[in-house]
Amino acid sequence: MPRQLTSREEILDSSAALAKEHGLDAIIIRGVATARGVSTGTIYNYFPSRDELVAATAERLFGEAFYEGFCHPEPDESYLAYCKRLYASLHERLSNSGSGWLAQLQGLEPGAREAGRRRMEELLSHMLRGLEDVLAADPQVRADRLSGDLSVEGVCRLTLNGMFDAVRRGDPDCTTLLALVERALYE
Repeated sequence: MPRQLTSREEILDSSAALAKEHGLDAIIIRGVATARGVSTGTIYNYFPSRDELVAATAERLFGEAFYEGFCHPEPDESYLAYCKRLYASLHERLSNSGSGWLAQLQGLEPGAREAGRRRMEELLSHMLRGLEDVLAADPQVRADRLSGDLSVEGVCRLTLNGMFDAVRRGDPDCTTLLALVERALYE
């Protein structure tokens, strides 16, 4: 029998496709192997357990949702415009099958759950730093508004947390949060 050639990335491609269509709960080793056209043993060579495959797939999906297009703001893009664009992407990518990803990750074994939590924290830290950079560079923000208890980090953390809460609630445009950001920071 010829050796089945695949890579970790190709396995994650197949696993991510299943998760996008059916959620993380749909990821099973045999299903990913069938989708990839390899044996289950081949999958286990790269991922020793289903939980490790699910955690790696979740990391991939969150990375796609959070990194693509948001590492680099548009030239002269305001914090408010950046937030609207970010929220539209989050809503599009997480409101379908993705809204249950965080809950589904809680069902993993403790070791895989902790690894998944650390990976998600890294992604969220990246997003927070991006928001902070955009806010700090926005010349339209009234500088006197960002003082005392209203810090750049605090505003960005509130914005990011509010966006995730809005996605969980199914809010299509995050209107209230973004209106508050606009009134708090701009003239």
